[in-house]
Amino acid sequence: MVSWMKSNRQPERQVRDLMKKTAPARLQELKEGDELGPVLLKYPRLMDTPGMIEQDYSMLYPDHANNLYEKWNAKSSRKVMDWAILQGSGWEKYLKLPETLTEEATILAALYVLPLVLPTGMRTNSAGKRFKSSKTDATRAFIDCQPVGTNLPQYLQRNGEEGTRKQPYILVLGDWLSPSQQFLVVGGIALPHGSTLAAIDACFKAFYVLNFEYPAACKAVWQFFQHGCYSVTRASSDVSAL
Repeated sequence: MVSWMKSNRQPERQVRDLMKKTAPARLQELKEGDELGPVLLKYPRLMDTPGMIEQDYSMLYPDHANNLYEKWNAKSSRKVMDWAILQGSGWEKYLKLPETLTEEATILAALYVLPLVLPTGMRTNSAGKRFKSSKTDATRAFIDCQPVGTNLPQYLQRNGEEGTRKQPYILVLGDWLSPSQQFLVVGGIALPHGSTLAAIDACFKAFYVLNFEYPAACKAVWQFFQHGCYSVTRASSDVSAL
C-alpha cells in the first residue's frame, strides 16, 4: 500500500481509502518521534491530497472532528469580541476595525483578536535568552498576513532558511477581512483552504496528526481552541518538542 501511494495520486477514492488504512501506523511513527521529513517522503499523499490531515485527525478524535465549525459562529464570535473589549482597547490599533462589522467580518475579527488579548508566551532567541513574545510575534505565529501578489515559493524558502517557522501556521494573502487566499503552512508546504476558518481547523489538527507542540508565542490561542472548541486533551508525552 505504501509503495503504491508513493507513485499514485489517482484514483483519489482509492488513495483516501489507503491513507485511512495506513493512518494508525503513520500516527504511531510520528508519536514515537520520527522526523516529519522522512514520514512525508513515505506518505507524500498526506500533503498533496486535500483533507488527509483532517481525515487522520478524525481517526484520533472521531467525536470532535467538526467542533470548530459547530461552535465558531456569529453568536460565539460576538461573545469573544465583547470579552475582548473588556480587556482594554490596546488591540484595536492592530486590527483597525471598520465602524460596522458584517456577520462574516465579526467571525473573522474574533479569530484575529485572540492573539492580541490572550497572554503571549516566552521564547528563546539564538543566544539562549528567554523573553516574552510581543503581540505582533503572537499574531504572526498564528496567522501571517501577506499582500496579494506575494511570491509564495520565495516566501516559503525565506521562512525555511530562517528556521523560525517549524510549527504549522496559517498564511493569508490580502486584507484579513477579505482575503484572496488562505493556506495552512507546514513542513515548508502551503496547503490551500477555502476560508480562514478552514485553514485554522486544518492547522489545529496538524498539531495532533503531525505531533507538533504549539508555537510558544501563540500557545494560549491554540489552547483556547483546544479547550473551548475541540474539547480534547493531550498529554505532554504525546508530542515531540521542537
